[in-house]
Amino acid sequence: MKSTMLAKIRGVSNGWQERHNSAVANPRMGVESALRDMIRGWAEYAEMHETSYGSLIGNDYVLGPAWAEQGKALITLLNGVTGRFDCGTLDGFIRDTMKNNGTDPEA
Repeated sequence: MKSTMLAKIRGVSNGWQERHNSAVANPRMGVESALRDMIRGWAEYAEMHETSYGSLIGNDYVLGPAWAEQGKALITLLNGVTGRFDCGTLDGFIRDTMKNNGTDPEA
């Protein structure tokens, strides 16, 4: 199953899901656009690899470890300034994307 950067809106909220989803769809210049574009580009790179080579990037002995390290670095960046993003949602997206592409986010 493909993961998404969007927060699922369930029941009553204090608006965090809407703020997060707005940042994904229309990021503010600066940290929001930079962070969204880095995460999106990283995930798209894995999709491109599978489309081009017919295998998960995690199965590539050269690119797989480098791609996984970038995922871990993106998770670390969530400890900094993130604007309107919900870091738990992005953390989950990154970890799910790593698992779905044959890498272990805990390794």
